[in-house]
Amino acid sequence: MIEGIIQLGQAALKERGLLNNIIKEIEPEVKGKVRYVFKLNFDTQNLKIDIDVNEEMSSDTAYKYCFVGSLYGNSLQWYASSSSLGYFLNQTIYNLTSIDLGEYLNSKIKYILEKFCIHINDKDVKYAIDLKKLGLDVDVKAKYQEHIKEGKKGSKFSDALTKEIEDYIKNKYDMKLKDFGVFVLCIDGKPLTDYDEYKNAVIESKKPKISSKSKEENSVCHLCGGSENVIENMEKNMTNTKLKFYTTNLLVFASELNKSKYNRNLQLCENCLNSLLAGETYLMNNLNTRLAKFNVYILPHFIYGDVINIKDLDFVKDKIKNSFDTLKNLESIDDVKEEIDMSIEDSDHYFLLNFIFYTKNQASTKVQRFIKDVNPSIFKRLAGAIKTSSGELNNFIPDIKFNLNTIYSMVPIRESKGEATEYRNILNIYDAILSTRHLDRQKLINDFCRAAQIIFRRQGDSSFKEYNISFYQRVETYINKTLIFTKVLEKIGCLKEGEGMDVRELSLKDDLKKYIETMKYDEQRTALFLLGYLIGEIGNVQGKNSEGKKPILNKINFNGVDKQKLMRLSTDVFNKLNQEKSNDKPLRVYNEGIYYEFKRLIDKNLSNWTLNKNENLYYILSGYSYASVKHF
Repeated sequence: MIEGIIQLGQAALKERGLLNNIIKEIEPEVKGKVRYVFKLNFDTQNLKIDIDVNEEMSSDTAYKYCFVGSLYGNSLQWYASSSSLGYFLNQTIYNLTSIDLGEYLNSKIKYILEKFCIHINDKDVKYAIDLKKLGLDVDVKAKYQEHIKEGKKGSKFSDALTKEIEDYIKNKYDMKLKDFGVFVLCIDGKPLTDYDEYKNAVIESKKPKISSKSKEENSVCHLCGGSENVIENMEKNMTNTKLKFYTTNLLVFASELNKSKYNRNLQLCENCLNSLLAGETYLMNNLNTRLAKFNVYILPHFIYGDVINIKDLDFVKDKIKNSFDTLKNLESIDDVKEEIDMSIEDSDHYFLLNFIFYTKNQASTKVQRFIKDVNPSIFKRLAGAIKTSSGELNNFIPDIKFNLNTIYSMVPIRESKGEATEYRNILNIYDAILSTRHLDRQKLINDFCRAAQIIFRRQGDSSFKEYNISFYQRVETYINKTLIFTKVLEKIGCLKEGEGMDVRELSLKDDLKKYIETMKYDEQRTALFLLGYLIGEIGNVQGKNSEGKKPILNKINFNGVDKQKLMRLSTDVFNKLNQEKSNDKPLRVYNEGIYYEFKRLIDKNLSNWTLNKNENLYYILSGYSYASVKHF
């Protein structure tokens, strides 16, 4: 992973300097609404603080205001452009006094600290800006003392100050802080980020600190093999990286299990670390996406060829994103209008893809799953499999919509606040699909049955909303999606296709025979499918007579149908075929041929039955689902 990120950084640094390569791009719009730049200006002539909220954001805003995010860990926060206001109110000005920005700016910042800030002198808060300079009737020092008396932490005082500012802009501008995408410090109307001295200080803050000991020991970079400017103390220098590759809190990761030898785990030279920083930024700005409820980085790793140039890299990036977005957002088979091509014209570069599923908090990025060495051709194979599978089932299942996002709702997952909390199973499935690795059909069927049970039993139950499948209103809608899913998995090699039975032996209507042939059901699965079909026919009549309710479903044991329950269900279905009527005739009259074939196949195979109770349930539900939607 590190090597792939460094390759991105090397390509980017060939075209532009380090500063432009560590700028963190910001979305100028959120949900179609333009965001604004919040400028906090210190007017040293009139000794007052102004707020400017008029500038709309654009794609260039992050570069214009030198936005590089925040400093990580326990580092002093002194950057003059930020994604939040809090640091500006009680940290940034004081911390800037320890940064050398040249004589002019140093004196200006010292003056602002003296004239515009209140000396709190607490271990958590040294200074805070004087809100009276903004025209607010707020005694900041008294407010801090009240904050502490209430048992609140001093480090949270910025929240109280932020609330005062938010109320102020609400009353004056009818705006909220969430309307702003970036906050910028200004001195006498000029953003501090405009000064070269400030930009140079930002660059220096990102550069690794090389100790004289490293120079003397002539250490070797683990990436390029060079021995010049090698950094051994990576623990401190990796604080500038967003992805965490390095740990010093687990002894098993220390070289020779010695706490003093963590530095030997990873050694990078200055050039490689700069490339790592630039590559991380390129990855986050350009190859960051979403898949269902997951954040994902898609990292290309170039296997051979010279260092790629930025033009070719941007070309690859666009192909990756376009292909991935196509697979995520397919609405119908008509959307796959042309084959996905991941080749690079007139280039000898060959690359594989790494998928990094992650969650993010303020301190770091946690990797949930790292799927490595994925052949880019998987995009083309998946598109073809979805198109072929959808085409085969198009005449049997309505509203065919299947894509990479749909897969997320194929197995039950608990969610909290819109995020998956039980994600290992679904990430295993995504891993298998992208890597074309074999999946256990039995495990999938168990998951399908559990989901069907949840959908059937928990409709209207508040706990149902805890699951990713809560949007399914009917069991048949879900089961039909799983049938498309398994077809796709068979097409790409994750599941072995069944051999199927000779449907010419069946005395059934052509549409049923064609469906059984398409699904490659053997005799046992066909018997269960036909039983389910009959249940569906009964349910269709009951639904018309009972305002959509289908009591026949209560005859199905959603915990699984073993052989004993299967025979009991068979009897119940036969009785219901005689009881329920359509056009004043028992349903049995219309379905005698289907029941005959079901009974023939059951009797023929019962003594050597190989399917377990969940498989029995699933194939019964497949027949029920087919019958429930066959008149679409």
